[in-house]
Amino acid sequence: MALRSFFAQDSSSLVVTSSSNGSIVGGAVINNSDTPNGTVFAYSGGAGTEVTLNDTGGGRNRFNDDRESDHVITDGGGIVADGAKVESESHILVRELDGNGNPTGPQIRIYVFSQDGQTSNVWGFATDLPLEAGKSYVKTGGQNTGTSRYSDYVTCFGEGTWIDTADGPVAVEDLSRGQRVWTKDSGAQPICWIAETSVRGTGAFAPVVFAPGAIGNDRELILSQQHRVHVELPVAEMLFGQADVLVAAKHLCGLPGVGIREQAVIRYFHFMFDRHHIVRSNGVLTESFFLAPGSVAALDRAQRRELLSLFPSLGRDSSRFGKTAAMTLTSGEARVLRGCMESRRGQVCLAAQ
Repeated sequence: MALRSFFAQDSSSLVVTSSSNGSIVGGAVINNSDTPNGTVFAYSGGAGTEVTLNDTGGGRNRFNDDRESDHVITDGGGIVADGAKVESESHILVRELDGNGNPTGPQIRIYVFSQDGQTSNVWGFATDLPLEAGKSYVKTGGQNTGTSRYSDYVTCFGEGTWIDTADGPVAVEDLSRGQRVWTKDSGAQPICWIAETSVRGTGAFAPVVFAPGAIGNDRELILSQQHRVHVELPVAEMLFGQADVLVAAKHLCGLPGVGIREQAVIRYFHFMFDRHHIVRSNGVLTESFFLAPGSVAALDRAQRRELLSLFPSLGRDSSRFGKTAAMTLTSGEARVLRGCMESRRGQVCLAAQ
């Protein structure tokens, strides 16, 4: 199997409010060829998840158009059925509309995903820049050939997170390359690469906030939605055969004190070792940056150039980075585990000992 995971949003979160093609007004985003330039969309936000599919086409990390039989959903995250045959149908280019109805800001590319070989049967989409909930966007262009690269969402820490190092706790924004950070299985390890990015803290980019003590953290912990938390509980071993697993932060939302908090701008940081490690952040165990297939493409040009200069082999085969430090749960598995954790309220504490 060639499993590929990426962040997708439910098509229902992007609705046509006006268009010269009146038949699509009031409906969710559809393929490029049926969407004229000038079409306006309203974005409601908050409807996204990690989706996993089996890519048997040998497309070197490409989600292809017109090859739906090569891409079968294994975990649709609740927005597309498991077993559905899917394709990256088309691209739509949009810009945000200001209060006067004029285009403003950068051009944003929307990748439209369809299923079952039907161009208009759209189930979701992804974007190369964040959309802001409550804003409207106008179509400025597009293309019918939708083939695109998979882009796993970059996992990162929010500013102010304290990371345990060989010299004691250090704020993540003050870490530097070469600094030795405490790891669960290998002692203090030097940071090989570190970077930061600032994005609008809305929709898929809004942070997950863990209130002090929510999972044993000693202060408020802020993570990106796909940043994984290390969970070690007996019930995990009963369910998945391993007591310690990694769970995306967004899949812990719903536990007491855990939720998504939208904000104007969020500053994220990520750092990497020579392989994947579990580190201690604000008193709990979380992951370091994991270089999954497709994740290099999610970095900006300067970060990508630096990373590939440090690890040249990753440009040829990112699988050489190795495996994750613990079993990673799918969204469906995470929902089951969270249900067990919710039934044991008051007993959930994942703090590092």
